[in-house]
Amino acid sequence: VEGIDAAYKLAILASLAFQSQVQPEDIYCEGISRLSSRDFRYARELGFAIKLLAIAKRSNHSIEVRVHPVFIPEDSLLAKVDGVYNAILVEGDLVGQVLFYGQGAGPLPTSSAVISDIVSEARDIVLNAGNRFQVKLDSGALIKPMSEIETRYYLRLSVADRPGVLARITKVLGDHRISIASVIQKEADSAAQTAEAVIMTHPAQEKAMQQALDELAHLAVVKEIGNFVRVEA
Repeated sequence: VEGIDAAYKLAILASLAFQSQVQPEDIYCEGISRLSSRDFRYARELGFAIKLLAIAKRSNHSIEVRVHPVFIPEDSLLAKVDGVYNAILVEGDLVGQVLFYGQGAGPLPTSSAVISDIVSEARDIVLNAGNRFQVKLDSGALIKPMSEIETRYYLRLSVADRPGVLARITKVLGDHRISIASVIQKEADSAAQTAEAVIMTHPAQEKAMQQALDELAHLAVVKEIGNFVRVEA
C-alpha cells in the first residue's frame, strides 16, 4: 500500500540497469493511501489511469529513483496492467520501449520464481560456476534529490465559490513558475458555498510545487488541498 515492496525491487533493478549502487533508502517512497474515489473519477474524466509506479531514470550524471502514484494516459501500455499482473517498461537509446509483463503475485507465480532461483544456485554449485552474473557496481552514484525532479501535476482543491478565486490560485502557481494546462471547476457544496477545482499543470520542479502548495494552504479562499498527484506522460 505504501510502496515499500516496490522500492526494494526498484533498488535492485536500478542497480543492475545503471551499474550503480542504489539503496532502498535512496528512493523517495509514497503509497496510495492519500488517493480517494474522487481522484480516480477525475482521472478517467481527463483521460488518465492512476497507477503506483516505481520509476528509475538516468540523466547526465545523476540517477532519479522514486515510487509514488501517478496519472498515466489511459491508452498507455502500463495503464492496462491490472490485478495480480506486474510490468516493467524499459526504454533504451536504440531499442526504444520494451515491456516485460506477467503475474507478480499468487502461489504459483511466486513458487515458480523461488524454484527457478533454487535450481539456478544448485546448478552453479554442481558446476562450480561461482557467480556467473557478477556485476561491479559504482558506489559513488549521484542520486537526484526528489526536490529537483520535474513532472506535471494534478491538483484537487476545495475553494470558496466566488469570483476571483481562480485568479488568486493562478497567481500563486505563476509566482513559482508553474504553468496551468487545464482547469475544471465543479460545485461541491452549495450550502457551504464551496467548489472543487481540478488543475493540471505543465512540467514543473517538485520543490516549486511543494512551495506553491504550502502557500495555497494558507490562502483564505482555499478551504482544503484535497490531493496532488504527479503525472507521467
